This record gives sequence, structure tokens and C-alpha cells, in this order.
Amino acid sequence: MKIGKRILLGLVAVCALFLGIIYFWGYKFNIYLVPPSPQKYVRVALKNMDELGLFTDSKEWVETKKKTIEETSNAKNYAETIPFLQKAIKVAGGKHSFIEHEEDISKRSITKYIKPKAEIEGNTLILTIPEFTGNDSQASDYANFLESSFHKNNYNGVIVDLRGNRGGDLSPMVLGLSPLLPDGTLFTYVDKSSHSKPVELQNGEINSGGSSTKVSDNKKIKKAPIAVLIDNNTGSSGELTALCFKGIPNVKFLGSDSAGYTSANQTVYLYDGSTLQITSAFVKDRTNNIYKNFPISPDIQTNNAKSSAIEWIKSQIK
Repeated sequence: MKIGKRILLGLVAVCALFLGIIYFWGYKFNIYLVPPSPQKYVRVALKNMDELGLFTDSKEWVETKKKTIEETSNAKNYAETIPFLQKAIKVAGGKHSFIEHEEDISKRSITKYIKPKAEIEGNTLILTIPEFTGNDSQASDYANFLESSFHKNNYNGVIVDLRGNRGGDLSPMVLGLSPLLPDGTLFTYVDKSSHSKPVELQNGEINSGGSSTKVSDNKKIKKAPIAVLIDNNTGSSGELTALCFKGIPNVKFLGSDSAGYTSANQTVYLYDGSTLQITSAFVKDRTNNIYKNFPISPDIQTNNAKSSAIEWIKSQIK
């Protein structure tokens, strides 16, 4: 009996410890003993913003947290708190941060997949790189279509057209263009504590945390002049794809300033299925230039980026 009591007491202690862990830290894993009240929901959201947001060491953030708690103190459901949390997350993480509702996430999951294009004009391979949101099968199709286009055509130069690319999953875009990119560090994420995390390309794979895509061929294209086209609708992962080309010899950026969402968001799931997209890191390119939601400026400002790129490529071919 004594042994049985000890086992029972041990089990009770383990259960108590487990429940205590869930009570105090369960929010980190979106686990709760009981559904959180709207006020608890707000505090959890603010705590995550506080821990991850790039701008939470400011006086404005301290005041925003206090004001948000006050404004939501009488909220009767989660939906009533969202407008106030939307304002707060912009202070914590800047313009790239936002809250995505569960229904918006569902809509995004059925967004039409836009396939990239590969065309030959003169002796130039022109690649149109649209934003990517899709499943793993589509990501593989996207990346391998681009990658194979380098080995199916004859050309003297390459245009990488990222105009209008607002982002999405970085992996298939970069992997599709990997024949033009040297293996190694493409760029580096830098958080508010100056901790660095390099994004690396190696043997047809990228550690970006996106889809688990890889390309079948690793053959690199050397010496071809590369023109990267950007505009004010090139944003987020579209901009990061462009930054992969910074510092590579015989690359020229043409067009207009990009949108200025040069940062990385971290996803945090809330109890009701909504997500916090909190900007948690800025971006450093291979030349050690740091972008803090700054736009990328082209080497050649032009309203006729494609024709200017073709002319530039012709000037580089000997």
C-alpha cells in the first residue's frame, strides 16, 4: 500500500506540474486549460508582440500596450479585440506586421497558383517571377520549371523580372533561380538583439523555413549578365529574392524603388485560429548592407526596365 500511495502521490505531483506548465507557459504553444477570455486573449497577443516585435523597446510601445488593455477591458468576444490589436502590432513590429483572421487564411489557401514564365527575346532569357502562394506540389512545379528553363534554352543574358511580385513563399522563387546564385549565404536575418540567422542555398535546397522544395539539377550558369527588374510593387519575399542577387558580379538592378518590406515575419497562432504576423528581423545582404523595411533602389532608374535591361545585357556581351 505504501508503494501504491507513493506512486499515486508521484502521479499527482507530475499532473500538477504539467498543469502548472500549461497554465503559465501554455500560451506559447496555444494550449489552454480553458478557453481564454477576450482579455486573456489580448494579453497573450501583446506578450507575443512584446517578445518578438522589433520596436518594443520604445516608449510608444509601453503606452500602446497599456492603452490596448484598457480599450479591450469590456470586450465580449475575440472579434471585438482585433481592431485594437491590429493597431498595436503595427507599433510593435512596424508596417510589415499584421493580424490575419482565420477566414483570410482559408481564402489564401485557395489562391490561384500563378506559374512563372520563361521566354527568349533575341539572345536574352526573360524570366517572369510572380509571387507564390500554393501547396508543396505547386512549389515544386514552380521551382523546377524555372530551374529547367536555364538548361533548355540558348541565351547570352538573363532578365529576372520581379516587378509586381508582392511575396509569399520565398523557397520556390529562390530555388528556381538557384542556377544564377552561388551556394552559400544569400542574406542574413538580424533580430532586435543583433542575433543573426543566415539563409543559405546548398545543393538545390534552401533553409528559409518555407515549403520543403528542392530542385533536381544543381548546374550553375556562369558569366551571363543578369538584369533584375523591380518596382514599387516588388515587396516582402519578392524583395528578398531580389536581395539574393546583391553583391554578385555582372548583376544590374533596373526599374524603380521597391515597396520597402525588407524584413521577416514570424507567425504566432492565437486561440481562435487567427495569426499574428510579427516582424521579428531585418535583412542584411551579402555586402553587409542592412535593410530595415527600406526599399531597394535600382542601379538604373527607368520606366522602361525591360528594354533598358536588354540594352544593358547587349552592352555586356563581348
